[in-house]
Amino acid sequence: MPGVGYGTIGLKPDVLTRLKKITDVHYPGMFLPSSLIILMNEIKLGYYTVEPHNIKIDLNGKYTSITIRTDVKVWLEDNYKILKDEYKEKYKIENFTQFLSYFLVNMFESKRDSQKYVIRINESEFNWLQLEYKKRKKEYAQKYDTRTFERFADVYLKQLLEKIQEAKKILTV
Repeated sequence: MPGVGYGTIGLKPDVLTRLKKITDVHYPGMFLPSSLIILMNEIKLGYYTVEPHNIKIDLNGKYTSITIRTDVKVWLEDNYKILKDEYKEKYKIENFTQFLSYFLVNMFESKRDSQKYVIRINESEFNWLQLEYKKRKKEYAQKYDTRTFERFADVYLKQLLEKIQEAKKILTV
């Protein structure tokens, strides 16, 4: 029995596998219920919205109960009240648990969609940027008021991206 402030939800094997996959990609080493908290907060902050996708979920197999914070469960229940009719029409759901399966998968897909244009670079791949910082530190401090590496990186990378956009325009003419 969960303690005060916690509730349980049931997830089918297909949904649980997808949750593990998105957790491994975006939040490596994170505890599964914690990744649901992060996803909920990202949506609440407007980083992306949960859009209905053309998906088919395998609802076979036994439910696995997972304990989540009450605020996450309440948020999911609130979304059920708001989206119940839309999901019933699109996915032929019959209850909260089926809604939850489709809603969570739509959350994962929306998260994936929001990451389409994100560049993933390992820290070791930033060595060149640190070398550029050392070379241009004084120049950029005077020109652009960059007093930290992070600020330098913002300005320098923005300039690089602008040059790339300019080159694209020239090459497509």
